[in-house]
Amino acid sequence: MDRNKNKKDISNEDIPQNTGATVKRLLNRLARQKRRLIVAVTATLLSSAAFTVLPLAVGRGIDSLVAAVRSYDGSAGIIPTAVQALFLPVLFITAASLVSGLMSYVQQYIIASVGEELTLSFRNDISAKLNRLPLRYFDAHQTGEVMSRVTNDLEKVSAVMQEGLPQLVSSVFTILFAVITMLILSPALFLVVLVSLTISTAATGYVSALAQRAYGENLASMGALTGKIEEVYAGNRVVKIFNQQREMLSAAEELNQRQYRAQRNAQFVDFAIYPTIRALGQLGFIVTAVLGGRMALGGVITLGTVQAFLQYVNQISEPVTGAAYVVTSLQAAVAGAERVFALLDEEEESPGEEGAASSITEGHVTFRNVRFGYTPERELIQNLNLEVRPNEMVAIVGPTGGGKTTLVNLLMRFYELNGGAISIDGQDIAKMPRQEMRRRIGMVLQDTWLFEGTIAENIAYGKRDATREEIVAAAKAACCDHFIRTLPQGYDTILSGEAAGISQGQMQLLTIARAMLTDPAILVLDEATSSVDTRTEMEIQKAMARLMHGKTSFVIAHRLSTIRNAGLILVVRDGDIVERGSHEELLRQNGFYAALYRSQFEAA
Repeated sequence: MDRNKNKKDISNEDIPQNTGATVKRLLNRLARQKRRLIVAVTATLLSSAAFTVLPLAVGRGIDSLVAAVRSYDGSAGIIPTAVQALFLPVLFITAASLVSGLMSYVQQYIIASVGEELTLSFRNDISAKLNRLPLRYFDAHQTGEVMSRVTNDLEKVSAVMQEGLPQLVSSVFTILFAVITMLILSPALFLVVLVSLTISTAATGYVSALAQRAYGENLASMGALTGKIEEVYAGNRVVKIFNQQREMLSAAEELNQRQYRAQRNAQFVDFAIYPTIRALGQLGFIVTAVLGGRMALGGVITLGTVQAFLQYVNQISEPVTGAAYVVTSLQAAVAGAERVFALLDEEEESPGEEGAASSITEGHVTFRNVRFGYTPERELIQNLNLEVRPNEMVAIVGPTGGGKTTLVNLLMRFYELNGGAISIDGQDIAKMPRQEMRRRIGMVLQDTWLFEGTIAENIAYGKRDATREEIVAAAKAACCDHFIRTLPQGYDTILSGEAAGISQGQMQLLTIARAMLTDPAILVLDEATSSVDTRTEMEIQKAMARLMHGKTSFVIAHRLSTIRNAGLILVVRDGDIVERGSHEELLRQNGFYAALYRSQFEAA
């Protein structure tokens, strides 16, 4: 097992390659909520302005109190004198605090709505995107990797939008107002604060650069770990059958350790920012206090101005610290957003909206000079020509990997052709709407899939408006009505995600009933009876004969006994049809089909 395959190139993939473009796309999405954002920014502006007034009001209160003490002559009481001196400053402090708190609440409330709306729009777009992606994408990406983009990466974006971005905007406004006020109060003393601010900003930039790589590695390792966990969970039975628990645990542990180290590094960078920049800010506070005290003693500025300046130093240092923290969080959000946008930018299935799938009524299928390969380097099918007449049953047989399933995948337009064309009833399927076309084709796969819901809901998955009578009729035709009625709630029995309580063969019968209910013009059966016993298979074959009457049918089979009555048997090998004809004709040819048949039945 190559464990290194899970170690992605962090420098190329998981660190944002174009931060500016990603941020621009995020802002374009946020622009959809322009009115809310304007209100939120206005509330932040007012909150920061009111917050900036507080040190001025406190400073004026101190100066007023000092002046009252100096001019106190004993003609009035001490308390009335103090109340008179502090009345207006306290009034301003109270009003500023109320305005700042109220506007902060409004901002948080609106930003929370904006963040949730953004997350919802992403999830809706991703859900729709996953339905439009071709099978090529899922062949090339692990399920866990896709899930990581939908969950972990999107959560990073959501968290920063709801918590980090408001803090960043508020910090910018607070710093701006504080700087303007300090310049007005004392330009000389502000230079001291500016030096401290410059050092803090430089430290912030350095730590942010470290954080970018740490968060990129963290996201990559989380995606790899999620993919491995999903793989181990889905293949748990196979792992135990071949006693590979130790090997799988070792591989998972290696990825777990990688994620642990990445998370530890990211957390270290994250939590190292606050104490580092706060310490720098406190040095500026101390220097400002010393120099401000000397200026106050020299009569250059008042004591209240010094106190206001010290408060402004704290007001600046805290937002700088907060902004630095948000900047590092933004690295994770941008990395996550870039991966989400990469998913949304993946090439989709072409819609093919020119024609109308309603024209599929007879089921006349034609393959003309079809060429196809799963990779550009190697074509599996070259110059395939085939005509299937309406109501004809076509069986496709051949060795594993010969291209049997590929033929029906091309018919369903799960993959695009490299050349040639496939038409149904004279119309090129590339010009038909995919969804409409697929509604006219019923397909039963070898791998069963049932969702959590009742048995009746699972059977009616392809026809949601089906009546109970139609559901029961389809179940009877698929030979599963009997076992359904033996269940405690019958057709209302709830199936879990793993369909606990029914066997694999019974699950297969339910998927066959699901296809029967849609009454398609064309049927595709990909080893549809592989999981049922011989007796049930015979019953299904009889039901299929009734169902396929008047329909064009493609049947992929390994057990040749199930397709003896097919009107046409195609023998597919290495992507080419090497033999074609009826069962008897192929036996008389004494070719590849005859060899396959003898290999299955001569021993018996």
